Amino acid sequence: MRGRRPVSLRLRLLAAAGVVLLGFLSTTGFVLDRAFRASVDDNAREQLRVRVLALLGSAEVVDGVLTEPARLPEPRYASPGSGLYARILDATGRPVWRSRSLEATAFTLPTPPPRPPGTSDFDRLDLPGLPPLYRYAFGVLWEGPVGDAAYTIEVALDRAPFRAEARAFRRELFLWLGGAGAGLLVLQLGLLAAALAPLGRVAAEVRRVEQGETTELDGDWPVELSGLARALERLIESERARQARYRTTLDDLAHSLKTPLAILRNALSDGAARGDPAALEEARGQLDRMQTIVGHHLQRASVARNPLAVPALGLAEPVRRIVAGLERLYAERGLCLETAVPEGLAVAVDERDLYEIVGNLADNACKYGRRAVRVSARATEGGVELLVEDDGPGVPEALRRHVLARGARADTVQAGQGIGLALVTELVASYDGALAIDASPLGGAAVRVLLPAGR
Repeated sequence: MRGRRPVSLRLRLLAAAGVVLLGFLSTTGFVLDRAFRASVDDNAREQLRVRVLALLGSAEVVDGVLTEPARLPEPRYASPGSGLYARILDATGRPVWRSRSLEATAFTLPTPPPRPPGTSDFDRLDLPGLPPLYRYAFGVLWEGPVGDAAYTIEVALDRAPFRAEARAFRRELFLWLGGAGAGLLVLQLGLLAAALAPLGRVAAEVRRVEQGETTELDGDWPVELSGLARALERLIESERARQARYRTTLDDLAHSLKTPLAILRNALSDGAARGDPAALEEARGQLDRMQTIVGHHLQRASVARNPLAVPALGLAEPVRRIVAGLERLYAERGLCLETAVPEGLAVAVDERDLYEIVGNLADNACKYGRRAVRVSARATEGGVELLVEDDGPGVPEALRRHVLARGARADTVQAGQGIGLALVTELVASYDGALAIDASPLGGAAVRVLLPAGR
């Protein structure tokens, strides 16, 4: 588009791939980090559960009260600041025993709610004045000589080593994911370069055609580019044919005008010298002929096969307009012009070409028709069939191919240069259509034209 800088297709694809890759790696990193943290929590829970069971196995009862174990299952319970703390609470939440590591600290653990016997609770403590801790509480029912007593055995563990482990894992994870992302981007860049290389070759081939180094695209193209390559080749061929056609038309035009100009020059000289009206009439006739020749050659030069898709064009409306104009033109003759074109019937033909085709055929029918002219159309398997009929003298079967040639005529009564049917034939052929002349039930000629259907 004009006024906007073009954006590289490679840059667009690389940016899109980068965004997708960043999203994927971020999601992967988040999921793996969460999974590792969950694994760390599960590991801490299992460690604390084992420690609770070990304390329960070494605990003693003094005077019917569960009290300090005679032998601690782990020396860290006796070391201040070890990060491992334990205590036993009675049913009212009052501590009946605390480890030395907990007694030497400056903080106090919050009292957990009483646990029913055989149940446990695991949580993470993040409270003001407390270091980050894992806590595991387990409820037990102790049978004593005076009755059963409920207790809660609580073990807390400093989370700092686990958090350090999680940070180390996160660093390693981000390092590996970042490296993998950078490697994948480099790989993606290489893949994009390889995938877009055929587009570069197409552009190079087009430049070679523009510079005149070659006349066609050379190379085996991927399936995705084969359609583009074929379309470009058709455009190149169409442009080459158009240039050749204009050169030929100019040559033909110059040759065709040579004789009329000479006659016109002589007629004007004779008429001016003798005041001869016949010479002046001859000059006017030659001028008309020159106008017809120029119009024909310019029209023929514009006839070209369209290499691109042609939009669908409704057939009914152009036919109505043409027939309305011919009714006014031939009003004095009292011709009856009929149309039978279904609404919605469309052809894949340029609008100007369609008017030229229908106009020439209908005008010919009006010239040769006596009382009736009919223009009809119908859809067929091969496209759309346009039928123009009249009740005139018709065209003998032996002359039906002859009248399609440029300049050929079946009679010399009606005015004309004999180029109308030839022009229609060229236009129809440019759309891969077909034209044929038959006899009409009206008594005259029937011209059948097959055109591509519009979709």
